[in-house]
Amino acid sequence: MKRFRAVLLTGASVLIGATLLAQAKPMSTMIENQNRDAVMIEINQPVNIATDALQQKLQRAGLNEKIVKGSGTYKGVVLSEISKEKIDIYTKVEGGPNNTSVVYMAVSKGYDHFANKEEDSSITQNVVAFLNSFVQDANNHFADVDITKQVSSQSKSENDYQKLLSEQADLQKKKSKIDSRLLAIQTQIDAQKMDLDKKKTDIEDSKVKRSADKNQ
Repeated sequence: MKRFRAVLLTGASVLIGATLLAQAKPMSTMIENQNRDAVMIEINQPVNIATDALQQKLQRAGLNEKIVKGSGTYKGVVLSEISKEKIDIYTKVEGGPNNTSVVYMAVSKGYDHFANKEEDSSITQNVVAFLNSFVQDANNHFADVDITKQVSSQSKSENDYQKLLSEQADLQKKKSKIDSRLLAIQTQIDAQKMDLDKKKTDIEDSKVKRSADKNQ
């Protein structure tokens, strides 16, 4: 029982650690060559997965600008999860240790007035909540990509399997024809041999008879 409790505690510790790792927090970062207030979160997924997942999440909200080289800019947009008013949103995705990602999101209310946790706590909290929810989006996207790869691999294996079955059936059909032809040839060979042996015997008999007639 003690060992079982220890396993449970270890599992809980890992879960808590993973949860803490995935918590978004305010932090400054370089945006358009200037240090800006933003919110950062670590994602336990590769950069390409995190980038695609973030772009898809924003597209579902109607923000259709593409993320280029890890950075995205959305000017004069409304993202209800963050603000009911028009804002400028800046996103950035960078590589983290062990093939993870670091995602930043900064919000400007215009004229380079970037929201910070002191003056704009509600917007900052909304960005934190948005990025925290993004963890599941990234994990789901990773799962979807993995499933797509598995389906593609299965489809390829299925095609290879069907090709082998088709080739097997074709070869069996050819083998059946070959076996049938070989049987017919063997029958002809047997008949030809009997005929040849008979002719040889007839010749020998004729020679013996000729020799006998000559000696008379």
